[in-house]
Amino acid sequence: MAASNPLVASSPSDTTPQLHPLVLLNISDYVARHKLRELEGPIAGAILGQQNGREVTMEVAFDCKIVVEPQDGSVHLDQQFFEDRLDMYKECFKAPQLDLVGWYTIGSTFGPEPRHLPIQMQLQTKYNLESAILLLFHPEMVAESSGAAGKLPLTLYETTWTSDSAAMEVDAGERNQSLKFRELRYSVESGEAEMIAVDYVARGGGNATAVEAKAAKVDTKKGKGKAKETDGKTNGTASDESFLSAEEDELITALTAKANAIKMLQARLNLLSTLLGELPQSYLTDASLSVDPTNTDLNQPILRSISALLARLPLLTPPDTESFTRETQQTSSDVELISLLSSLTRGVQDAKELGRKWTMAEPRKTRGGGASGGGMGDYLNSGPVENVLGDLMY
Repeated sequence: MAASNPLVASSPSDTTPQLHPLVLLNISDYVARHKLRELEGPIAGAILGQQNGREVTMEVAFDCKIVVEPQDGSVHLDQQFFEDRLDMYKECFKAPQLDLVGWYTIGSTFGPEPRHLPIQMQLQTKYNLESAILLLFHPEMVAESSGAAGKLPLTLYETTWTSDSAAMEVDAGERNQSLKFRELRYSVESGEAEMIAVDYVARGGGNATAVEAKAAKVDTKKGKGKAKETDGKTNGTASDESFLSAEEDELITALTAKANAIKMLQARLNLLSTLLGELPQSYLTDASLSVDPTNTDLNQPILRSISALLARLPLLTPPDTESFTRETQQTSSDVELISLLSSLTRGVQDAKELGRKWTMAEPRKTRGGGASGGGMGDYLNSGPVENVLGDLMY
């Protein structure tokens, strides 16, 4: 990419920023609102964090107001809006103190474009942020990165000056030509509060439903025949719309997490299988082959890790499969037996409760004179049945 894009430098960087999930949530929310509302104009926002030498954290982000110059069409940040919003965020995040570390916008995987230079220069000159980091969000990669092992659809860049800009007496126009972007490697870090927030957003998005507002007609004149039948059908149709309960939402979240974990495991296994399949023939597997000292493409640490993983597999498998299966079946039988006894106990309790209520509802009649007994209550509360129920309960 550096060879095809004149604004991207090929030299590597030793800076590894720590990207927090709240920044990603803010960017995705802003891009989604901009798309759904069919707004025009570019998208840009500021990123706040902490910087200690080469260690940079990107923790909070907010969207910014954009000003398009009518003369040349260049894009700048609204200075008054940006400074007011920046002061508000600095006032809110005092412990630890957050400061401006970069900005974000959307772009292609090709890299930064000339239209990104005005905002970059504005941050470097007016706000003395020479090391402003550019987060370039790639909307076209969202569908590709939606899987479990997908890469985040973004790229981080830092600015550097090429050797032809050694002379300091240059104006802004000449300095723009020597400005280069250098791609950064980043890591994703999150705290406990962020994990709770991300989990809440994920749960809310799992059962989100698009609802269209419809004007309801109120008809006060209704007949007694077909009108009531029509209302019943309408109410039945409306009642068919159901929403997920909290238990169902948790179940879906757990199943989705397990499915993503299985997909990631399958992808990693396929990757390892492909890697091992492309290895050359080794003298370790075929004694007739000689050692090839010129073959230096092998990644020995990865091969040692694979060998260690395979060596640990026998420890995960029980040595005696039959006894393990028999013990599992016995445990399962005990659980089923306890469940059956619990159901039987509840049935006996219900039977005794039924007999008690029958006795209360049907008073006993006089036993003398050949009169019949008190019905089901006398039957349950006397004789061997009562003894059996008492034995089962106690």
